[in-house]
Amino acid sequence: MKNLRLFISCLLVFFTVNNLFAQQGALKGVVTDDVTKDELIGAKVFVLGTELKGMTDIYGTYKIEKIPVGSYEVEVTYSGYKTFKVTVDIKAQEDLVLDVAMAEDVTEVDGVQVVATKKTNTDNAVVLEIREAKAVVSGISKEQISRSTDRTAAQAMQRIPGITIIENRFALIRGVNSRYNSVSINNVVAPSTEVDRRTFSFDMISSGSLDRMMVYKTASPEYPGDFAGGVIKLYTLNTIDKDYFNIKIETGYRAGTTFTEFVQSERSSTDIFGFDRSLRDLPSNFPTRNVLVAEGPTSELRRDAGRMLPNTFGNTSRAALPNLGLGLNFGKMFKIGDKRVTTVNSIGYTSSFQNFSREFNRFDIWTNLDEPIFQRFGFVDDVYQQDHKINIMSNWSIALNSRSKIVFSNLFNQIGENETIIRRGEDFQQRPGEDMKNYLYGYKSRTIYTGQLEGTHKMGAEEKDKLSWVVGGSYLGELEPDLRRFRRFKDQDSTQYIAQFSPSSNLFDNSRYYGRLSEFTVSHGLNYTKDQTKDTKKRRVFNAGYYADYRDRNFESRYFSYTYPGFFDPNIGQEIMRMEIDEIFAPENIKTQDGVILQEGTRPIDAYTANNFLAVAYLGTDLSFNKLNVSGGVRTEYNIQNMLSRDDFGLIEVNNPILSILPSLNLGYILSEKNLLRGGYGRTVNRPEFRELAPFLFYDYKLESSRVGNPELKTATIDNLDIRFEHYPRAGETISLGGFYKRFTNPIEDRLILTTEQSSLTYVNADFAFAYGLELEFKKSLKDLTSSDFLNKLSVNLNASYIVSQVDLGETATAQDQVRALQGQAPYIVNAALYYNNNKSKINASIIYNIFGRNIFAVGDVSYPTMYELERHSLDLTFGKEFENGIQLKASIQNILDYPYRFFQDSNRNGKIDDQDHMIIEFRRGSLFMLSVSYNLMKDKKK
Repeated sequence: MKNLRLFISCLLVFFTVNNLFAQQGALKGVVTDDVTKDELIGAKVFVLGTELKGMTDIYGTYKIEKIPVGSYEVEVTYSGYKTFKVTVDIKAQEDLVLDVAMAEDVTEVDGVQVVATKKTNTDNAVVLEIREAKAVVSGISKEQISRSTDRTAAQAMQRIPGITIIENRFALIRGVNSRYNSVSINNVVAPSTEVDRRTFSFDMISSGSLDRMMVYKTASPEYPGDFAGGVIKLYTLNTIDKDYFNIKIETGYRAGTTFTEFVQSERSSTDIFGFDRSLRDLPSNFPTRNVLVAEGPTSELRRDAGRMLPNTFGNTSRAALPNLGLGLNFGKMFKIGDKRVTTVNSIGYTSSFQNFSREFNRFDIWTNLDEPIFQRFGFVDDVYQQDHKINIMSNWSIALNSRSKIVFSNLFNQIGENETIIRRGEDFQQRPGEDMKNYLYGYKSRTIYTGQLEGTHKMGAEEKDKLSWVVGGSYLGELEPDLRRFRRFKDQDSTQYIAQFSPSSNLFDNSRYYGRLSEFTVSHGLNYTKDQTKDTKKRRVFNAGYYADYRDRNFESRYFSYTYPGFFDPNIGQEIMRMEIDEIFAPENIKTQDGVILQEGTRPIDAYTANNFLAVAYLGTDLSFNKLNVSGGVRTEYNIQNMLSRDDFGLIEVNNPILSILPSLNLGYILSEKNLLRGGYGRTVNRPEFRELAPFLFYDYKLESSRVGNPELKTATIDNLDIRFEHYPRAGETISLGGFYKRFTNPIEDRLILTTEQSSLTYVNADFAFAYGLELEFKKSLKDLTSSDFLNKLSVNLNASYIVSQVDLGETATAQDQVRALQGQAPYIVNAALYYNNNKSKINASIIYNIFGRNIFAVGDVSYPTMYELERHSLDLTFGKEFENGIQLKASIQNILDYPYRFFQDSNRNGKIDDQDHMIIEFRRGSLFMLSVSYNLMKDKKK
């Protein structure tokens, strides 16, 4: 009887529960843009009067289950769109389909139409852009950047799959050398920012100026064709949804630097603004090269010229101050006539100190591996670096109507870098038994401006077609005035140093170098997109366009040395050489007889002019066949590269007109609602940079090497293959696994060669190379995976790459290893981040880890072994808190592990670094502790 009652009770419970579920239904559907028909990711769907809600995934679909039977009002919201409301009837055990086409938020303000703009800088928006892109692409949003310690674009880029940052500012994509990247700012190709290499310095751009960063890893007709690693597109902020006015101040303490002794030579009063006031520049009435070279050593003109230059060979020390950062950011929406205008502006200033000790060695050059290895020199460098940076962004946009928009973007950077290096140690070959004390006093200022005027116009009756155009210009100016390098020595049992004088002018003995570079770029592009799509599952889009770019560069330099001629009184010379360094070059010691004299060393090869004209035309298509998407086309680039220089024997001229036909094809197949498979092929090129062609020779004090260009360099051609599987669990989340293969013809590399007793860096073409690898990306929230409230607020971002590369130099490579890895190619890269975000308490935190594998820093030969940069671990931590009054605090620790920078040479030439190899360079930068406070003065003021 007891069992019977239990059985009946179970039946009653079963039927009751079953009846309850039978009285429930579900709501599902797709949310799209009512004009473009694009699916909207992250749209929120609410069943009003209940706690039930849903969010659209990457395909714009949503589903809300277990809704009790009845009549409800459903609300759908999405930033930049009008709120959608409708009443629905939920029936038992039925899935009600509610597809929503949302309209842009066009409102009337004082008779003016205002069109709300969709956000592009959130995690959801970037994931959507990646999903909808036809090429293989990765990216990072402003939202993700704000959760980290990153203050520059270089630091933020480390969070993108396959990206490695070297020297704190240059980007490697998939481990490929930074020279193989193309960089665009707001759809205009950016200039190379370095005098001695083709690359872009991403530390110039404040992370606060960024809307998002996208890295396109496969070719497409509308993207630049000059790349192998990837096309990096930086977008600065130009839209807002409310007015704001934000001020920020930050300070930083660097272990081993802050409040310790900091050594510098005399500074200009304007150094704090990132430029020299003329303290270091050549006087306006200084004699020209031809005049000075024609004068003899006892010339009064040479004496007077030497006295015209300031005696700034001494130095002073002070305590290094904490790092300082100031920022002012404001955005506003207003009217001009009947048009609505938005302006977004930021002004940033940073001042930073860095000093560290660097061990620097070199070993004897040899060809027989059985011979013993002897150390050539062993130095310890005390490095003191101070940087001042000013970043200004001013972007303006005007909505002419709901169909047309004009954007004017401006980015300006002024950077001043002051560096002092004091080198101590012994040169075991040139001066055995003597202590050396060498000096470098350097200052470099860079001015970079880039601006674009862009227009976007929707066309056609349904406004699906689009015409976009851009006109851009940029300026790069670099001054390196009065770079001073000199050497001193003494017997090890003596206390007095003696200045080293050379009988002729050179770049390392009592020398003064002056370099000036200016480059202007103008560009224009036009793109027309024709959308003939009738069914969203059968997309038919065609696009065509052109792009033209002209760059003009002028570089000139001069250098001088102070010498003591051999026919002067040697006793007086010895007396002068034993003086303190700031006394040796005092005006009273610069004489026409028995004194130091200024000697010009400048040669015709120390200047060059160059220009480049690029004309592009392309055709592309984007076709969908149910689950299959096919896009691609052909890009034609006609490039004319000119460089003009001279050496002691005559004219050196480069004239390279090259027509490149660059086809590309990208395929995408929808495996299921949340799974996508991509594949792609594209041919690209990689052109030499002006500096790589110019035969100008520059002495690199840091590496104790010279650097010289190669006018014979050829353009490289790259064939690229990609495949990637993508899984999108929820809005803003992605898991992907991909593979790639690249084949290089005539790849360009840095190579070490032997010149007299000194190594030299130059640029060469290998015959061919290949690289292949795997990439993994995992971006996932832990929300709803457990019942833990803490774990629900965590998200994980992991990306890793494994790469294999090989260069074949051909049978003519008798002085090098014929087969080796590609120069600059890291074999693996890992970025991992754990984020905590509590919307209720306004607390966020993150811990971020990065490592990249050892790679070839510079290719060697049988006389000079290849140099490798070893792996380095990095760990950052940040914590932030936002208060209701608009104040936000952020504390961070960067470089917690303080892992050493290490460079080794492959002494036994076995293609790897082991116990038999030798350390060339090693140093640590120290951990950086940062604290910032920001205040939003218009926190609650909304439009």
